[in-house]
Amino acid sequence: MTAAPSRRSSALSQDEVVEVALRLARQRGIDAVTMRSVAAELHVTPMALYYHVKDKDELLGLIAAAAIARHVDLLQATGGETWEQALGHYLTSLWTTLRAYRGLGEHLIARPDLGISPDHYHDGVEFLERAGFPPGLARLAWPYAITYVHGRLSVDANLNRDSARAMGLSGISAKEHVAFGVETVVAGLRAMLDRAHHKDCG
Repeated sequence: MTAAPSRRSSALSQDEVVEVALRLARQRGIDAVTMRSVAAELHVTPMALYYHVKDKDELLGLIAAAAIARHVDLLQATGGETWEQALGHYLTSLWTTLRAYRGLGEHLIARPDLGISPDHYHDGVEFLERAGFPPGLARLAWPYAITYVHGRLSVDANLNRDSARAMGLSGISAKEHVAFGVETVVAGLRAMLDRAHHKDCG
């Protein structure tokens, strides 16, 4: 069957492709995002997308990068906020955002880069370095913190009511799990930073 010809009168851009894919993911979940479904929303043939995106995997990576990049400003501790508070707010906000795109967290945790663009990775490392983390420790700590968020999203997506009851987790909301997890991640990093400082002073 021959694809319908383009009905657009304007040029297509990668940013527009990603924005439409983000909207589809939010409305219908990540499984609904295909080259064909995005093309249909843009009124172009699926082949037109390949000038801007290599394949679906790259498109999902671009979706993730766009969603994550919107939170980079939260990595600035302002108004007397400590780095612990800034990181806690960032991780919680990231979880809230990615949760809106059903299935995205599960997809990201399977990627070696966790969906983090190089620029955003460096932003996170620099944030921790400004907080006093030695460079080597900052490079370990940042992906560790992000991995928690993606892992929690994956668990949330697969933890149904029966499983929760069997595990004794009934009555504990996803937000409560995340609040506890984020607090634990931040406390662990605080302890690692303190230990690094003690080694330097020892």
